[in-house]
Amino acid sequence: MSGRITRRTLLVSALLLGQLVCLLAALLWFGAWLERGLSSVVRQRVLAASHQMAVQLIHRIDLMGVDTVAPGSPGWETMQKLVEDTRLPTDGYLCIISDSDGRVLCHPQLRDRPELAETTLTQVLIDEGISDDGSMPANGQLGPQWVRLSDGSYVMDVAGIPKLEARMLVHQPRAPMRLAVRAFIERVRAIGTVVVVVAVVISALVTLVIIRQYESRLTQINRGLEAQVAQRSAAVLRSRDAVIFGLAKLAESRDGETGEHLERISKYVEILARQISQAQTPGGDEQWVQTLASTAVLHDIGKVGIPDAVLRKPSALTDEERAVIEKHPFIGGDTLLEIKRRWGDSPFLVTASQVCFGHHERWDGQGYPFGLKGDSIAMAARIVSLADVYDALTSERAYKDAVPHERAKQLITDASGTQFDPMVVQAFLVVEQQFKDVAQRIQVVETKDGLPTSV
Repeated sequence: MSGRITRRTLLVSALLLGQLVCLLAALLWFGAWLERGLSSVVRQRVLAASHQMAVQLIHRIDLMGVDTVAPGSPGWETMQKLVEDTRLPTDGYLCIISDSDGRVLCHPQLRDRPELAETTLTQVLIDEGISDDGSMPANGQLGPQWVRLSDGSYVMDVAGIPKLEARMLVHQPRAPMRLAVRAFIERVRAIGTVVVVVAVVISALVTLVIIRQYESRLTQINRGLEAQVAQRSAAVLRSRDAVIFGLAKLAESRDGETGEHLERISKYVEILARQISQAQTPGGDEQWVQTLASTAVLHDIGKVGIPDAVLRKPSALTDEERAVIEKHPFIGGDTLLEIKRRWGDSPFLVTASQVCFGHHERWDGQGYPFGLKGDSIAMAARIVSLADVYDALTSERAYKDAVPHERAKQLITDASGTQFDPMVVQAFLVVEQQFKDVAQRIQVVETKDGLPTSV
């Protein structure tokens, strides 16, 4: 689950990063587009305002009664003062030139720079003038437009003054307007960046909320599915164990054993296996314990292959008959391996076959059917072997009486290192009281009709 969450987190982060990059790129494109459009709008408005100003000033000149702009004349003083006093925004200024030769007649800096009177602006406008789109004024006819001069200034409007045989030029530098537009665009971009970041953050928060709701819902669904799987698995295991117990009881009934014998064996094995598992591993392996407890009842299933004349013989067995009955571990183990080959790999069948093959093997190698010794005997078989002997000792049979728990404990202790694994015997001594409790709780007595029952 954590791996899936990590992958989803990386995916969401990548998507949010992609959103941020795309939105910022769109913001930059929008800023460039807006700057071009706004510059065009500002230019047109400034052109219109400059033209209107030029018309108004020419009308004002007519009202003032100026009839000449000859240098040093009263009319010149009036016009010179007019251009000096008229200040336009962003360092703009007025200039009056001769209509005949284009010489500067009035200029805001003319008093300080007399050489300006020798400048011929008409020729400059016609020969060097460049409109905003890069084209020359048609036929030298100048009007409301951008015209760049060689000194870097810009002429916004050229209006004629026929009465004075002169022209009025409205100069407006372009740089301040560009700076104003760019300053506005920068503010737009800054605000846009904040909006984009806030939008991405909100998107991230909304996405996280949706993901958490999705994960919560997914967790609930998974828990429900896990519960269903656990219930069905438990039902399957109960069915399997019931069938196995029935088959084992059928096999045991052939030599007079009862179902209580199998129940006790299963409990003894569970107690002993849990003790050994917890001693070897912190917390133990409960699944292995339960598997071994379930498969322990199959230890003598091979008896179904032993003839009744040998299996149920009331007297002592001959050597030949003992050799026959000692085949039942092999018969049972081989049967379970055949099932495993057909069914496929199964820890349950592996453990069951180990129990069948090895529960009559001895630690000293004197057991059967293979004469295995020491650790070569499966741990499952070593545990079942001790549990089976304990039950045989403490149970009443037709041919013997039950021995007390203390006597059975002593016999098992004496067989440590010969018949039994010493480690298994030590584990038994730790839990021997639990063995005693099981032996007393699960017993067989006869009812009034002579049939056995457990108490």
